[in-house]
Amino acid sequence: MTWKEKRLITVLSIVLAVLFAAVLIVLSIRYRQARAETDGQTAMAETAQLAESDYVNLAYDNGSAYLAFALDTEGAWYWENEPDFPLDDTQLRVILTLLRTLRPQQTLDRPEDLSECGLDAPAASLTATAPDGGVLTIAMGNATTDGNSRYADINSDSEHIYIISGDLYTAMQTPVYEMCRLPELPTLAEAQMLSITLQGPKTEQADTETDGRRTTVLTAVHAEDDAASVSWRAGGANITDDASLRALLEDLAALRVTKCVDWHPSNEAAVFCGFDDPVTLTVSYQTDSGAETSFEMKVGTQNMDGTGRYVRFGEEEAIYLMELELLDPLMRLAYQGMDEPA
Repeated sequence: MTWKEKRLITVLSIVLAVLFAAVLIVLSIRYRQARAETDGQTAMAETAQLAESDYVNLAYDNGSAYLAFALDTEGAWYWENEPDFPLDDTQLRVILTLLRTLRPQQTLDRPEDLSECGLDAPAASLTATAPDGGVLTIAMGNATTDGNSRYADINSDSEHIYIISGDLYTAMQTPVYEMCRLPELPTLAEAQMLSITLQGPKTEQADTETDGRRTTVLTAVHAEDDAASVSWRAGGANITDDASLRALLEDLAALRVTKCVDWHPSNEAAVFCGFDDPVTLTVSYQTDSGAETSFEMKVGTQNMDGTGRYVRFGEEEAIYLMELELLDPLMRLAYQGMDEPA
């Protein structure tokens, strides 16, 4: 064998060794990636399995508020800060469904510096506890460049972090007062009304005053032979066809609450909303069974953007918001009273 042939064999051997080493490196990288994906899927599967159980506690910090919820002995969720709050658990069930279906969009090796993905100071975090004491914790860091996903750290996997859908983070942003089960107001049909009393705010110039407030009383007179036939009186005058009355009756039949503003407001909050000097509506009416009852609503000031007014019902502390246009006829009559008939 000549020296040239020996050199060729040597070169080819070196090339083959380099190629073999390269193949080993590629296979090793793919193995680690596959192992990471498998570990990630396993961790997510454990998360999903835990999510399928009945959690007894769910708490999360959405970046602006911390909310904690628990199941009572009858299987109903309640807000731990205010157990008597009429919670609509629809949004909680959305969150639980997202936990059940949670899958990683990408599994990444855990970086030494978590600040690279915002997990050193998470934007949001969630903790869910199962009846057997199992705990699921998810911390969410920065959004990805497209804004649709989030970096996440899950307590079931200490070696990896994940990129997950941003839907969970979004679902946690719903304010608790938007989870309030709003009160159902009575149907105030004209045929069932007996009287309407409007007490305005304190004024120095009032035609009829009670504690310095203008009071307007509208009385319904039902025909003896036809209970649905109603005429209205104010101070003895027949106002049945008065445009202000007709507008008021139309809006009373359509009253509805927009949202809860404060469940147990402080005195300062109540004053801020105008309940130190509210307009008070009292409607006496008959129920479908013929029983006589009453509905009372206190109306405060307008909200900051001028779309509604703060309202309270009866002796309840809670403050709600009602659309401004539904209260316009009521407020005009409360401040001005009925015009004297010509």
